[in-house]
Amino acid sequence: MRMPSLWPWLLRRPRWVLTASLPLTGFLAWHLRNLDFDSSPSTLILSGSPEIEYYERMTRVFGSDRVLLIGIRVMDALSPETLQKTRNLTYELERIPGVTRVLSLTNVADVRGGEDEVSIAPLVPEDLGAIDKEALRARLQANPLYEKNLVSRDLRMASLIVFLEDPGQGAALARGREITRSVRAVVGRAHWDSPVILGGIPEMELEGTENMIRDFRVFTPVTLVLIAAILIASFRSLRGLLLPLSVSGLALAWTLGVLVWSGRPLKVTTLVLPSLLVSNGCSYAIHFLAQYYRSLASACGGGLAPDRKTHQAAVLETLKLTHTAIFISAITTMAGFGSLAFNRIPAISDLGLFAAMGVFLSYVFCITVSPAALSLLPPPKLHNPAGNQSDRLKHFLERLAEFDIRRRRWIHFIALAASAWAVWGIFRIEVHTNYLGYFHKSAPVVRAAQEFHEQLAGISPLSIIIETPRPQHVTDPGVLRAADRLQLKLASTPGVDLAVSFVDILKVLNRAFHSEDPRHFTLPTDPEAIQELTEFAESDPGGLSADFLSEDRKLLRIFARTNLFDSSEIRHLLDVIQEEGARVLPPGTTVHATGTLALMNETSDRVAAGQVKSLALSVLLIALIVILLFRSWKIGCLAMIPTGIPILLFFGLMGWSGLSLNVNTSMIANIAIGIAVDNCVHYLVHFRKNRGRGASTSEITQQSLASVGGAMISAATALALGFLVFGLSRFEPVAQFGYLAAFIMATNLAADIFLLPSLMCSK
Repeated sequence: MRMPSLWPWLLRRPRWVLTASLPLTGFLAWHLRNLDFDSSPSTLILSGSPEIEYYERMTRVFGSDRVLLIGIRVMDALSPETLQKTRNLTYELERIPGVTRVLSLTNVADVRGGEDEVSIAPLVPEDLGAIDKEALRARLQANPLYEKNLVSRDLRMASLIVFLEDPGQGAALARGREITRSVRAVVGRAHWDSPVILGGIPEMELEGTENMIRDFRVFTPVTLVLIAAILIASFRSLRGLLLPLSVSGLALAWTLGVLVWSGRPLKVTTLVLPSLLVSNGCSYAIHFLAQYYRSLASACGGGLAPDRKTHQAAVLETLKLTHTAIFISAITTMAGFGSLAFNRIPAISDLGLFAAMGVFLSYVFCITVSPAALSLLPPPKLHNPAGNQSDRLKHFLERLAEFDIRRRRWIHFIALAASAWAVWGIFRIEVHTNYLGYFHKSAPVVRAAQEFHEQLAGISPLSIIIETPRPQHVTDPGVLRAADRLQLKLASTPGVDLAVSFVDILKVLNRAFHSEDPRHFTLPTDPEAIQELTEFAESDPGGLSADFLSEDRKLLRIFARTNLFDSSEIRHLLDVIQEEGARVLPPGTTVHATGTLALMNETSDRVAAGQVKSLALSVLLIALIVILLFRSWKIGCLAMIPTGIPILLFFGLMGWSGLSLNVNTSMIANIAIGIAVDNCVHYLVHFRKNRGRGASTSEITQQSLASVGGAMISAATALALGFLVFGLSRFEPVAQFGYLAAFIMATNLAADIFLLPSLMCSK
């Protein structure tokens, strides 16, 4: 690639270059004050899929599954004191804007039958002093809608179910979190004798967002400190420290500014953008500055005080020697990220889009801001030149190159054996996502989920929808009996703690109309009796049937509370539902399971297929880019060997270690393969340049590694440390992402300084 003639013109006007970006930088930086965070499961769900359209349709019929569960440990849930505090808390929660309704023991409706009439009245009377505790306990045990839902069987835990409005997306996310915080505050002021636990998707979202904010405040400063240490060790100069940080800082500010300006929040995936872009941008600047100091030392001819003209010529020479390699590195990295931009999972597509943008901006600022700033700075003193590799390092790299040449057959054998080990491990990879597993085992939401499961019922909701073709209704006796059998099968499935439906309401009503005779807690066999009971339920002003039966009687909902968060376990449950539904439901009647976590399961099932497609696209794009820019099929193929083996080892490590391929880890290969080709490209550029001098292949290998090896080590270290910072995350998949990506960077560096030179001297 020839150097654009525009650059000498720009170097004569460095102040123009530095000031031209200031207005837009200020505009985008101003938007950063509105940076928001979104840890909701919806960001990990395929957009535009039939499953999500069905979920949205069912939400319009039966309401959202955005429910907060409150568990209160008590000595006796039915004591007047506990019931009074429960009633007071219920009233306080109902007054919170954004809370649509609250269900507790003190306001739930109870169907009661007598000799002359059936009535629907509050389960707990207004006068708590007049309660017959044994009679109340009998009512709880007789109604499947109460026990394990609003109170534990041993009466040692009471529960309130808080239904929240759906905040939607965009600015409404903050409102949704504020509603949950308001619920927290009201619960905190209640002064119960023991800690109160909160669970449910809104609570998981809020705790996830709080973790994201904490991670964001930790990642960037820690990354800056680590990168600064590498820059100081590499260049031992103020310009060597500030220029790379300025380049990456500008790219980061512009990228996040555009993200906020477009109305997008940071998600669990895009949370890595700051550290990622700082590390990547600094790696470009490291290669640029390393060449700058080499060019300056060469231009001085051993002198210690370069003049202004020599300094300017060195800057221009640096651009000439580095812009091709940096451009190739940037465009291949963009290709890796760009393949993610077409993913239908919003969290992944956002990362692909904005990471590619950030990489492009890092390239632009590196080849414009860096030379412009250097042109304005006075020439550095070259007595022990900063950034020039020490004799010890140069000697080490020359000896390393000799080793690569002499032991190349052993190096090739080790690479082949490691690849075979990795391929074997790939067949052991499991594809599944665990949303609760995003949190550490000691996190409050995880402990709450376990306690709800043990004392009441799980916090993972699932809706099973039975739908009949026209003109049939779900209240047809045959459909109801089939729904009853399906519900019983569901309730007996491991992981399902509670399953209730309109069938339970009909059984309760049938018993009430038979003077509370327990023998009549069954579905009536007479269609007219079912019709009368259905009409009675639908006529209740409190909406007795609204949560389970659609107005047109075409949809019947079985609502389950489960303790299942792992997608493989959810998939097994969904298979059970489909198999049992096909067996018991009448012809033409369908059954579908839906809910937020069920949708996440659908996403997980498609991760593997999407991974294969996007990774194949990345490899093809990167190989094609390298081939076109180097104008050589051989170099393009050679470049993919040290780049591809670390990716292969990554998948092998996942298989052998038992780590799952989930939404976060599925992105690593695409991200890493574009970044990993960086050092490889810089080595190949120097190899090609040295080959033109007519030296032998062995000499070229030594010269190339000796000249660029130091920058390769510094850049790879910066990238590896940038990824390792993610290990500090409170999100387990983000921490895994960091460790695995750092592993790829480390193995890629080993491949670049051992395998690549041995391959180049063999060709």
